Amino acid sequence: MNRRNTLGTALVVLALVLFAAPAVFPVQSMLVHDTRDTVTASPAELAEDDHEVLAYENLSERGRELYVKTLENDGEYRVPVGEGAAEFRYPNETERRQAYQGGDRSIVRPLVIERPADDSELPPSDERYFGPDPEEENASGEERAQHEATVQRYDAMDTATEEPPLGATPQLLRLASVLLAVLSLGVGGYLLSSK
Repeated sequence: MNRRNTLGTALVVLALVLFAAPAVFPVQSMLVHDTRDTVTASPAELAEDDHEVLAYENLSERGRELYVKTLENDGEYRVPVGEGAAEFRYPNETERRQAYQGGDRSIVRPLVIERPADDSELPPSDERYFGPDPEEENASGEERAQHEATVQRYDAMDTATEEPPLGATPQLLRLASVLLAVLSLGVGGYLLSSK
């Protein structure tokens, strides 16, 4: 066997290994924390809509850490499965679909975190104030300021179990593996078939 055939065979075998790598090492799901959703309801309306409202002080140490890191990372923070907080629900895609189909949306409703009155130690809330409540169209300046303060005090956090986005390192490694496999197979096949 000449050197060209040996190299071609090695490249084809490498391609087969690289094609199998994504199946042997699948991308692991991650726990997602997302505070980009906005809640404009009052505390009474939140309770009426079955939103779970937790005071920041009542979160576990890990829950507080995840909330703060989410705010510091532009409203989205991911951690590996097993590194979440016990008080947060992390429904996967199947559980979310079943909740929507079955009508039990409490699983998919964002958790609402009540920030402390003095939240100067926390990063700014991700809640956006879009003006007065439509019911308060004729509200005074003081009432509008109070409504804005209420909106900023209750921060919605959606949690879920999802695969990393396409631009994440694990996804890019899978893509690189497949691209390298295609290249290796092409070059190896060419070397084996040409004289």
